[in-house]
Amino acid sequence: MHIEKRTLRTFSVAPEKAEREESAEFRAAKRRLKEDGHFCCFICGKTDDLQVHHLIYYMFANLVDFEKLKEFCEQVDIYGYGRLLKHVPITTIDDIRNMIVLCQDHHTGTSDEIGGSTGIHNLPLGEFMMQKLARPGCNPIPQDGESFEEAMERVRQHQKREEQAANE
Repeated sequence: MHIEKRTLRTFSVAPEKAEREESAEFRAAKRRLKEDGHFCCFICGKTDDLQVHHLIYYMFANLVDFEKLKEFCEQVDIYGYGRLLKHVPITTIDDIRNMIVLCQDHHTGTSDEIGGSTGIHNLPLGEFMMQKLARPGCNPIPQDGESFEEAMERVRQHQKREEQAANE
């Protein structure tokens, strides 16, 4: 088994911004996500402790090129709004096409004793998305109170079962 441990440090220059308030467009996006049946965690499907996350962070609202954001949202079309609203320009970071519904664990994340996390704010995109795409029992990211050692053992057991099934 290969174990990969990295320490990531990121630096971003965030512009000064006014005190954040929930915009009417953001409230409308949340309402529409609920009405359209998307109000569950995109990663795990939970329906409690939900939060709506901006794919391109709110703190960059004054820096984003909205035409590029529109193109991005059409390519990464999580809920189909990119295709549905293809002919409508994006003029604000609070556009529904820039939203993803996540539970608390997969938004800001839970941490294990070695500082790991399950949240989109703390994981590289590949590892974050693996939480959605892993086959049952072999998610490589320690989940909700699970230690690194427990996750490693869970993945080992999954691999062992797969090897046994392949040899039968």
